[in-house]
Amino acid sequence: MGAIAGVLPRSTAVDRETLATALAGYRDAMRRRAPIEGGMAIAYDASIGLAHSASEGPGGEAVLQPLRNETGTLWLVADGEPSNAADLRLELIGSGHRFQSACGSEVILHLYEHEGVSAFTRLTGAFAFALWDREQRQLVLGRDRFGEKPLFVLDGPERFAFASEVHALVPGAALAPAAVTAFLALGYLPEPLTVTPAVRALPPGTFVRVRGSRSRRESFWDHASAQPSGDAAADRAALGRLVRESVQTAVAGEEDVGIVLDGSLTRAALLALVSPTLARGLRTHTLVFDAATRPAAATRTEHAIAATTRTMAAWFHSEHCEHRVGPSEFAAAFEAAASGDQPSTGATLAHLTAAYLSASGDQVLLSGLGGSELVGLAPGRWSPWVWRAGRRASARMLARAASRLAVRVRPFGRAGRVVDALAGADAVVAAHLVARGLLGSPALARVLRADVLGEGQAGFDALAYVRALALRVPESAFLPATRSAGDAAVRVAAALERGGRLTFGRLRETESATAALGLALRTPYLDHRLCDWLDAATSPQSGMALLAEVLGGTLPPPFRRRIRPTPPPIAAWLRAELRPLVEGHLFGDDPENLFLRPGLEELWRGFLTARVGWREVWPVAVLRAWIAAHRDCAPTRAPTNLRDQHAA
Repeated sequence: MGAIAGVLPRSTAVDRETLATALAGYRDAMRRRAPIEGGMAIAYDASIGLAHSASEGPGGEAVLQPLRNETGTLWLVADGEPSNAADLRLELIGSGHRFQSACGSEVILHLYEHEGVSAFTRLTGAFAFALWDREQRQLVLGRDRFGEKPLFVLDGPERFAFASEVHALVPGAALAPAAVTAFLALGYLPEPLTVTPAVRALPPGTFVRVRGSRSRRESFWDHASAQPSGDAAADRAALGRLVRESVQTAVAGEEDVGIVLDGSLTRAALLALVSPTLARGLRTHTLVFDAATRPAAATRTEHAIAATTRTMAAWFHSEHCEHRVGPSEFAAAFEAAASGDQPSTGATLAHLTAAYLSASGDQVLLSGLGGSELVGLAPGRWSPWVWRAGRRASARMLARAASRLAVRVRPFGRAGRVVDALAGADAVVAAHLVARGLLGSPALARVLRADVLGEGQAGFDALAYVRALALRVPESAFLPATRSAGDAAVRVAAALERGGRLTFGRLRETESATAALGLALRTPYLDHRLCDWLDAATSPQSGMALLAEVLGGTLPPPFRRRIRPTPPPIAAWLRAELRPLVEGHLFGDDPENLFLRPGLEELWRGFLTARVGWREVWPVAVLRAWIAAHRDCAPTRAPTNLRDQHAA
């Protein structure tokens, strides 16, 4: 665990001192993520510089990087390590390679030396790395299949630079309009988009080779890693082995592992699968949210979840912790999340969860991320009627006309998203944006200045983005064995979630929070073999139904009943205890001149009178808080090149 950075100068000659200063600046900018100062390596001719810093999590201080091969011709810095490092290490030792450390990341170095870039297809787990090949004068960057570890690049005429955080590369960069509109529409920044146009994220499952002024990007995702046979009994057994192996690999050699239980099947199954592996150091956690004005039904459900998780923890002999969360704790997490590298609507809850686990003594968060997307979304999180309307021209036109009328009365509601989504003939895009989008064009036009909105929508098209995700969904999902459009919609929605909101939203915010608090993140459901297996299932529903059966089979009968998790009472808190905090951010200074105050006031009044939901208010408040936090800590001017950095 840690943070990596590097610079490859291009058109301008720089000396070693200048390069060292730039690298030290990158490393210092990432102290929140990795506070332990690591190593630095600079070529004798200042042709390349690499830097690494460590986190406070497991193994954070174990090995000083950059790592080198036996002859010193290859250098490596890495964040995370492959989950199959132990097996690869034995194989490489048998082939004659000598390892200099116990670090799992060193297998990347020797695997590249042995097989070249083609070897990256064999890596699994969570990692991001940079490798300098001195003989070929080639820089190779790589990132894991799901993008669990972040890696950002700045590809300019003077330099090619990379880092684990955006603001290390461009400190104090102004927020790009495209990032503003994308975030308010979706609640996260879809990669490769970042807060500044100068920096882009390296896509998950890819590597890039850089030589001089040229760079080439390639994918190493192997979609043939696991295939169902079509025989139900054999597939059930094979899928069960895949699930058990992914969980056991995630916790192998770990101690003090924490799991947050919320009543869902996927998290309960994690506990059942991991409890035989960990004889000690296993803790379970439940968050209990306090709100005086909370609906009685939500309170009863939360009490049922708490009772179930207590019984489940006792059954599996885990140490159980219940954490009562009130508005003051939520507000503290909100402010902590605002200082993150990029804005995210779910970062507050991620920081809250990570803080409680860290305070309890856990070192590893065993997360259920990806579980619900693999099993299939609940029908309530989708919009089958929009799916059906989008497939028929007459119904689509009628729905758009009705929505346009509704927008005049309620510009911040779902109607605005329907108007946008049904603009084209793509039913998948329409249904996804209506169900999961936040602010449509009518709402954005009320809260953003016209020039900001125009430039933002020109830089990021939400419809085109979701359509690109839909094109990656297996064709079989659109041709369900049943004739129910809703069944097909659930399968497609799950695939879209994995490609967008999960990977670029929930995964990014969870990884950032755990890294900042010194926790290691393990996500066994994000195993490429599981996803490959489900994508290749012969029937659109059979794969997910079989996975749900496998997971349910790990639990005793009393715990197989599914309980829908209850969200925090954010709406009640925003109208009461958190109101001064949110109003301070919504109506504070706006030196960037991005927002329209009358529109913000209209949005807030609509929420207070229950005409607007909290999900429309929340992304605006989060973005404004993030801008304020980074405005306060930003330098007056960002260095524009290596010489400016040295002067600064």
